[in-house]
Amino acid sequence: MRFALAVLTFAAFLPAPALAGPNDFRVVSGTLLHPAKLGSGAAVVVLKSDEGAVYYADLRAVSGIPTLERGAQMTVVGFEGSRPDQLAAQVIYPPDVPPAPADVPLVRSQRIQGRIESLAGATAVVRAADGNEVTLLLRGISAKTRGLLQRGDVVTVFGRPGETDFVVTGLIQRQD
Repeated sequence: MRFALAVLTFAAFLPAPALAGPNDFRVVSGTLLHPAKLGSGAAVVVLKSDEGAVYYADLRAVSGIPTLERGAQMTVVGFEGSRPDQLAAQVIYPPDVPPAPADVPLVRSQRIQGRIESLAGATAVVRAADGNEVTLLLRGISAKTRGLLQRGDVVTVFGRPGETDFVVTGLIQRQD
C-alpha cells in the first residue's frame, strides 16, 4: 500500500501530454530534429518539444518558412492531426525574431469580428460587429484556407491596418 501511494505521489509530478484532440489549436515549442536544414522547400518537419515529445508537422499551409539548422529552437503553431503527435502547421516562429528598427513605429495587431459580405481573390469585405465595413487583404492566409471561406461566414480576423485596407495575419472561422 505504501509503495502504491509513493508511486501515485511521484506520478503526479511527471509531465503530462497536453489534452487536445484532432483539429484543436496547438502551439509547440522545441528543437528541430529533421530536416538537417529547414527552408522554403520543406514539406514536413520533425520537432522535439521542450517537454520531450516528438511531433511531426505538415508545412504545406505555411508561408514564409524560416531557414533553420538542426538543433535550432522553434515554435510551431497549428492544429492537431488525427494523432496527437501530428500537427498541421500554420506558422513557424524562429527562436529570436529580430525587433523592428527603432525608427519604424510599431503597429499593434488588431482583431476584427464580423460577417463576410463579399470575397474576391485575396480581398474580403467584412461587416464588423459595430456595423462598419472593413476591406481585408488576405495575403497572409493560404489559398487553401481562403477557398474555405464563403459569403455570410462569421469570422474573427487578426492583422494590422495598412494604407487603405487591413492586412490579415490570422483568421478564425466560426463553425455553426
